[in-house]
Amino acid sequence: MDIDSEISTALATIRSELESPELVSTFYHLEDFYERKLWHQLTQVLDELYNKESALAPFELKNKIYSLFISQFQTKLNPIKIVDFLLESFAAGEALDKLVQLRGEFVTHLKKEHNFKDESDPEFVRILEDDDALIYTDLQIARYYLILNQIGDAEQVLTRLEKSKFQDLNNDLNAKINAAYYLAKCELFKILKNYNEFYKNGLLYLSSTTSLTHDEKVKLCYELCIAALLGDKVYNFGELILHDILQVISAPESEYFWLYNLIQNLNSGNLKEFNHWLAIAFDKSPFLQNNQAFLDQKIIIMALLELISIKSSSTSIDKTLTFSEISSFTGTDIDNVELLIIKCFSLNLIQGYINQIDEILIVTWLQPRILNLEQVKTLYNHLVEWDSKVEQLGNVVLESGGSIWAGV
Repeated sequence: MDIDSEISTALATIRSELESPELVSTFYHLEDFYERKLWHQLTQVLDELYNKESALAPFELKNKIYSLFISQFQTKLNPIKIVDFLLESFAAGEALDKLVQLRGEFVTHLKKEHNFKDESDPEFVRILEDDDALIYTDLQIARYYLILNQIGDAEQVLTRLEKSKFQDLNNDLNAKINAAYYLAKCELFKILKNYNEFYKNGLLYLSSTTSLTHDEKVKLCYELCIAALLGDKVYNFGELILHDILQVISAPESEYFWLYNLIQNLNSGNLKEFNHWLAIAFDKSPFLQNNQAFLDQKIIIMALLELISIKSSSTSIDKTLTFSEISSFTGTDIDNVELLIIKCFSLNLIQGYINQIDEILIVTWLQPRILNLEQVKTLYNHLVEWDSKVEQLGNVVLESGGSIWAGV
């Protein structure tokens, strides 16, 4: 019996076990497209079956389809699609073994296709390094190493790929491969509890993918918000706040509505509201209590940035704040205000200098950040005030030197 007959028999056997008329019809399409070698149309049908948001094909059926059907003619299909189908067909431990096996088959196919006998040939090695399917497979292998807590093996794969392909954000790889890389990095930094790097790579992952399910969006949004809260170098939340993903937890009925409010009030430096929602957060996610001292410091820093932002500058472009103003607005003891300012300097959130004798902070630069509507209104009022002062100055100049200007 030839391979085509075996595959047709396998499909017919699976079809005979199905009860759903929709699935039976789908399998007839699979048989038809396979017999007519219509690989693109066949891939589209498989995409529908393996769609993560579709309940059309249960996990056991996907396993059968991959094992008895797809794996028999995988060289005819897009190899990256093959990897995706594999990942949806097996549990984590078996999926890793299958990925490693599939990688070997890809290498063998490339060796045959390019007529190489020696795998160590520099030209063949270069082909392997540039092959999108192999890069994508390696990234999935690294991610499954992490899922199975084999961190050393995962780091080894990721380090090799970083050196050859991911040193520059503007690489020539497609978005799907970049998304796989950033997702693997997110998994690594989540295990290592490196919140700064998780936040950075999570946002890069968001910019590279468009295929997240609702549950995946909620999970990633939660993890990004936690990283934003606990990252000791994350003080700019604009990209997260402006991204649509934050809206998945913005409804009052959301289980993470408290987290949405924490992020919004942290961004605006609203000390009172942040502490209100933080108390709720401690009940919802008790692990946050272990970071209470850091969170208290972070909202105080954001409150200082907010004070600088709303402070009107009457005589120059620099802003002058007294220690007593800062103490009152941030709730910081007057003796600790200087340490708070130095902390902001060290994080490069502000630039300026301190007049220790008069206990004054002069701010020459404030890190740009995303503003909410209230903050925009404050900025607008500053501009109106500035415009009024410019007009007053113009009138004074005109009154004082009108004859001079007239003779010019």
